Amino acid sequence: MVDADHEEDDGQSDGGQPAPGAQSRRSAVVVVWSLVIAAAVVLTMLGVKGVDLYHARRDQSRDAQVLDVTREVVAGLVSLDYKRSKADLDRISAVATGSFQKQFGQLATSFEQVLASGEVRSTGAVKEAGIVEADDDSAKVLAAVSSVVKNTEAPDGQQRVYRMLVDLERQGDDWKVGNVEFVS
Repeated sequence: MVDADHEEDDGQSDGGQPAPGAQSRRSAVVVVWSLVIAAAVVLTMLGVKGVDLYHARRDQSRDAQVLDVTREVVAGLVSLDYKRSKADLDRISAVATGSFQKQFGQLATSFEQVLASGEVRSTGAVKEAGIVEADDDSAKVLAAVSSVVKNTEAPDGQQRVYRMLVDLERQGDDWKVGNVEFVS
């Protein structure tokens, strides 16, 4: 014989059906866990979007730096004056690295002599520049450049148009030019 005072409550009514209180407790647990899982999914999605936004902004900043350096260097390459050629060439050399620095260093003296003997004055600007590819360590930029070159053979000036492919490398916080290639 079973003593009714000592029966364990198994959450079932006498007919094998869950007791009304047990059913509502299970429903509450399911609702709470569903909300926890939904919140975790939403927070994960927000975290991923936040990281994507951070990377996009960082990439925009990097790209702006790359384009600024390219414009400055390329404008410097086509803006030369025989009266200040040493300063012009030093300015270019300061932003050069790798093979471009080596090549430029080897040619600087003879280039300075050519500028002086022809009384070359050139002013130029980058008309358009676009990034071909870029990551955090290197970039490749295509620049459309125009200049007016005056010298002893063309004292009134001669319009010139170039397209240059510029390779840049990050060195610390600075971008340096590793190669400049004239393209058609």
